[in-house]
Amino acid sequence: MGGRQFGRVCMAAAVALVAGIGTGARAREPVSANTGRLKVTVEYKGQLGTVDKNRKIWIWLFDTPHITTDSTPLATGWLTENKASYSFTSLPKTVYIAAGFDARGGYDGTMSAAVSGTPVTIHGSPTGDGQATAVATGGDRAAVTVTFDDTMRIP
Repeated sequence: MGGRQFGRVCMAAAVALVAGIGTGARAREPVSANTGRLKVTVEYKGQLGTVDKNRKIWIWLFDTPHITTDSTPLATGWLTENKASYSFTSLPKTVYIAAGFDARGGYDGTMSAAVSGTPVTIHGSPTGDGQATAVATGGDRAAVTVTFDDTMRIP
């Protein structure tokens, strides 16, 4: 992928990642048809630090496979331990996942822009082309594992 395209995708991911993030995990108001559940386990394998209460892994779920600057997360969660899981509820049948590691610490989701250099991933898109892989939600057994490192970063 060319530098220009990679930068554009990373910027799109960055904007999408900060959209709708607050100081707590949340989802839009549940809609009766949205009964899906999903347990998301995330492992950060990068070299920029240890996941803890100040340097969280953020997880964002979307309803579109093409995550762009116009994408709004359906739900947001975070982890304070590496290789941990977050369980989402009230989801549509299919979701798309992005995640990021707050390597510098202190990110509270209310900043107007994510910090340059933040490692991010779009699940199923190792090249960073912005096209995420669909993940089916379901009952208590619906689960997915996302693993990423420092390869893709916010410019």
